[in-house]
Amino acid sequence: MVSEATPVTVPFLVELAGHPEAQCRVEVIDLITSIYETSQWADASAAADPRYRSAFEEKVAWEVTAKDAVLAQRQVFEVLARDADRGVAAAASRILSLLSSY
Repeated sequence: MVSEATPVTVPFLVELAGHPEAQCRVEVIDLITSIYETSQWADASAAADPRYRSAFEEKVAWEVTAKDAVLAQRQVFEVLARDADRGVAAAASRILSLLSSY
């Protein structure tokens, strides 16, 4: 679930994914991918009674801002897609394919 803190954590997560010493690089990229793909708040807003949709506006904005934060890191994912670690390269390639459809 995306919260108001998510967009500011994305650069930290991307930096972590770029450190060869980190043991969880693939998992971190997968987490970033999940952040990018999430639409939980937008979906909940769309399903809500129109009278209550305004209650979701701030949370939907968190998702949009989080997606923008991931998009801003595209160049890092391009580098990671050429990483010597095949798992990292594959995970980075997956997120790049999502980013290119945006």
